[in-house]
Amino acid sequence: MFVTRKSLVAFFAVGFGCCLLFIIVVNPFDKYTSQIGTTNIFLSPSPTESSKVKTKSEDISNSDDTGNDTETVSVTETVEKETQPESSKQEETKVIDLALSSPQPSTTLYPRGKGPESANQEPKHKIPDSNLHIKDTQQVLDFVHHQCEKFNQTTALPGEAKKPRLLIVPKNWREHRILYASNPKTGSTSFKKWYCRIQGDERPYASITNVHAMGKYGKFNEVFDWVEEDLGREAQLIDAARPLYKVVAVRNPLTKLMSGFRDKILRRTKTGIKEPMLQYNPDLNINSTDAEKYAAFVEAVVNRKIVNMHFTPQWQKMKVCDFPYDMIMQTETTNQQIKEVQKKTHTEEFEFPGSRSEQGYDSVATVHLAHEFYSKVRPELMEKLYHYFRWDFILLGYTKLDNPNFPYLDFDQDIDKEFGDYVKDEVKVGEDEPASESPSANT
Repeated sequence: MFVTRKSLVAFFAVGFGCCLLFIIVVNPFDKYTSQIGTTNIFLSPSPTESSKVKTKSEDISNSDDTGNDTETVSVTETVEKETQPESSKQEETKVIDLALSSPQPSTTLYPRGKGPESANQEPKHKIPDSNLHIKDTQQVLDFVHHQCEKFNQTTALPGEAKKPRLLIVPKNWREHRILYASNPKTGSTSFKKWYCRIQGDERPYASITNVHAMGKYGKFNEVFDWVEEDLGREAQLIDAARPLYKVVAVRNPLTKLMSGFRDKILRRTKTGIKEPMLQYNPDLNINSTDAEKYAAFVEAVVNRKIVNMHFTPQWQKMKVCDFPYDMIMQTETTNQQIKEVQKKTHTEEFEFPGSRSEQGYDSVATVHLAHEFYSKVRPELMEKLYHYFRWDFILLGYTKLDNPNFPYLDFDQDIDKEFGDYVKDEVKVGEDEPASESPSANT
């Protein structure tokens, strides 16, 4: 067959066009170009390339734990998995309840988001086994009562009681006769979530929010009315409290203050710094470590430059010497002690929320974190801090940072030796010393 030059050119033109169309549509070189990092403006992005999209919305308002505001709502993180064709693209939504968890890292040797992952760091100080530090309920009550009398801190008259800062009953208190005294930064959020469950809220604990609104719970005044019908007279606080199982949770002042700092300062401010802290360390900035910020925070607290109920001694506002508690529970061993509360109040069927550290999000009470934070606190400032919280240590039996039993109770420690210097100017009650001679212990 005779082939003309024009037909030969047309043949090759059509062949070249087909090859170019094949490259554009099928893209057989994509895997090679992606490996060597080249950019081809003719090729569309590979559908196998992965990308992650993360959005965070936060709605947190400060709460005074009185019900006027809500505390800890939730943080929602949306993570898009490996990009897939539109027909199979899926989104996974993970809801983290801040009532049970904190976005703060478990260790903060470095500023947030900087430095190696905490998982790769071996903690220098490991928390003792909490099961070895559970105290008998009556033993705790006897110790506290003895200390209150010894140091003349009992001010209620015999047969009377003084009201702790916040007393809460569930709506169905007639069925479950429990009275809870809410102490900030001792697991009060978990306790109130548990109250909601007792009252019939069957949602997952992560979905139960706004727990600090007191309208959610029963009215303690109804207990007074109920008691008065039986007494035939006006009921006093001790009368209304008598038929209820009375519980308060307390915590080592050092870890309690640290928890308050991480929650109210680090998590709720952009820089992790409040203005009074700059008075004590003007060089603080957003890149300062959390431990450096904490040292300035401690100094501001002990000098009364930062005043907040979350950062103040707990013994007085919770009236540990003047209210007839049935249990003074320790935050450090709540998960073990709550079983006794459940038995006494017929609430065994209602599971108690796990602690933050159990949820895997936080280790706010761990020994290694406390040692890290307090490593930046000067020795003379540490002494001021012990003095500021002296009655929490003396009356409740809590331990200093260097005690091997820290942060638990230790009734065998020499209280006078450890804390005597902090109260040497305050008169103790002895057999021959009238109580009226002791000055009031203002903290």
